[in-house]
Amino acid sequence: MTKVYSLQERIVKGGVTTIVLTIFGSIFAYLIRILYSRTLSIEDYGLFYAVFGFVTLVMAYVDLGFGYSIVYLLPKYLKLKDYSKAWNIFIYGQIISLGMSAIISFFLILGAPFLAKYYFRVPGSENVIYMFCFYGITYSIISGLVQIYSGFQKEKYYSLITVFRWSFTFVFSIMFFFFDSSNVLFYSIAWSIGHILTAVIFIWLLYYKHAYLTDNKIYWSKDLFKQMYVLALPSLLTTLIGSLVVFTDSLFLTLFRGLKEVGIYNVVYPVASISVVLLNPINIFVLPLVSHLMVDKKEKIKLLVNKIMEVVPFIGVYFALFIILFPSSVATLLFGQKWLGLIEVPMSLLAVAFVILPLASLLEVVLLGVGMVKERLKMVILINFANLALNGLLIWQYGIFGVVFTKIIVTMLSVVLFIHILKPVVFIKVPILFYSKILFVSLIIFISCKILGLYPRNILEYISMGLVYSIFFIIAGYYLKVFDYNLLKQLFNRTS
Repeated sequence: MTKVYSLQERIVKGGVTTIVLTIFGSIFAYLIRILYSRTLSIEDYGLFYAVFGFVTLVMAYVDLGFGYSIVYLLPKYLKLKDYSKAWNIFIYGQIISLGMSAIISFFLILGAPFLAKYYFRVPGSENVIYMFCFYGITYSIISGLVQIYSGFQKEKYYSLITVFRWSFTFVFSIMFFFFDSSNVLFYSIAWSIGHILTAVIFIWLLYYKHAYLTDNKIYWSKDLFKQMYVLALPSLLTTLIGSLVVFTDSLFLTLFRGLKEVGIYNVVYPVASISVVLLNPINIFVLPLVSHLMVDKKEKIKLLVNKIMEVVPFIGVYFALFIILFPSSVATLLFGQKWLGLIEVPMSLLAVAFVILPLASLLEVVLLGVGMVKERLKMVILINFANLALNGLLIWQYGIFGVVFTKIIVTMLSVVLFIHILKPVVFIKVPILFYSKILFVSLIIFISCKILGLYPRNILEYISMGLVYSIFFIIAGYYLKVFDYNLLKQLFNRTS
């Protein structure tokens, strides 16, 4: 019984650490976007994130799936204290990742003039591509460091990597701004420097803190490589499908609509997706917890999942409604007057999609936790190809609104499919009455704000209205019994 409690305690402690540091790192990422959106023109802002999206897409496959092999195999050999094999597993993965990123960067550099002229359609944008190649190579090193620290189960270290890389990038971006060099090229240099410094610090930390691992000799082992290869192929397939979905928004917008709409989308997306940023780290709790409860406490999974069906949409509505109430304030107070009239409608509509996207993400994690890996893969392939097809068609026709419509359709489809395939294992009751109550509360708040003519004109008013709004939502959550402390006690109790 003590062993079970220790596992649950570790899940909570590690999860909380990761969530806090992830949110802290995300704050710097948001500050970077705000700085760029205020100091760059709409087209230059669009160019920056169009190049970033393109380079990130082609660099998404550099580890060829071997990153998953590192995360999976490393803890096993560390537990056996076979540090030599553990170290060589990491080295094999890094050689593949660095080699592939160097090859891709070489072809990107060769093709940069062509891309600048015919795809981005901005003279001189090849220089930005060159700088992002440095970023891509360094990012592959950082990804390897995240993998090895994940293998060590050092939540603090791999979460701090995110904090360091975004804080360094923000600091150097601010420096370029003060030295009157706030342009796309210098901001891409800031990204490269920020990631290089992060890589250097955590490589040093790896050698300093884990000499028992890094002092081992590097050698070639066909059997060890085969173990990694077998695990890498399915992971590469998943990465291939996932990255096509994540980065094709900017890809299709650049191709069909131009850099202005890419800029608008990259302002709209981080604001509308704030609920995703805050809720996705909960996956860290859910996956190991569901996997643990499947052993002999399956009835508790039903309690957990059905509570997720209430809590996650409630939090999603909380963020989405506030965006919908004051979109013009977000546009002017955060990003500047030049965005006024461009981002309010797509941002409000996209916020609606992100009410349910975190729910789809958590249900997908539950699928993994209960062992439905094959079923999950089939659904992910189906959903992602539907997303890809709709994105291409709707962006071509409607631009940024095509992205919004695709997100709404695909997230709803995901939730329906995940609930359907989970039902044989975990009976999920869709709380229609609860959702109706949330909608009723939201309508009351919306109508009240419109009748009273509330409109925050400065940061202080915006924060004050946010606090009042939050109090109303907390009261509503209390009466709707959204947060159930007794359920948490049942899930994490030592004896239950």
